[in-house]
Amino acid sequence: MKTKLYHIDRAGHLKENDEIEPIKDIQIRQPHLLKECENLINNIYPEGLSFHGRRYFLDNINNFSMGLDIIFEYERRLHYPEKLSRYQSLFAFDKQGVYQFIQKKELNYEYYKIYEIEYEYCEKHDMNLIRGWGQYDCTVNAKYYWENIPDYNPKNKPLYEFLVKLPVKIGKEVPYEYFIPEEK
Repeated sequence: MKTKLYHIDRAGHLKENDEIEPIKDIQIRQPHLLKECENLINNIYPEGLSFHGRRYFLDNINNFSMGLDIIFEYERRLHYPEKLSRYQSLFAFDKQGVYQFIQKKELNYEYYKIYEIEYEYCEKHDMNLIRGWGQYDCTVNAKYYWENIPDYNPKNKPLYEFLVKLPVKIGKEVPYEYFIPEEK
């Protein structure tokens, strides 16, 4: 039986019954690199990219999160090519993970929607491992992430994200209150 999964739409691009397909018609912002980029993308990601992948692989953003994603993707391509690429996946959570993520990121309910999703295949990984201040730390964390090895620091509780293979169908919107754990 499949795990019921949910996507938190922080960009505000989704609505019920949308179908999320891999992006194959990539818009290159540097026209002088157009042919080179098209060949590279087609060779590495022939099935296309997710919205996350298009943004992190192609956009000229200089931030810490992008640097981590690059190391994790290269580690995957080098040692775990059978695993789903973060650049080709939709990110989702189970019921508990939705609540944990919203609390961790301190998201304001006015700026996101939560949707149930329909999917065929996914992988579960601890997103708290996507961290590190040096290449060595990041590489060790990437190994643990891709191999589903528990965090070496037992104080760090896992926050499981699901990499969901596209295509994905967006289901019904679910209110935040549904995810609040019942008090015991």
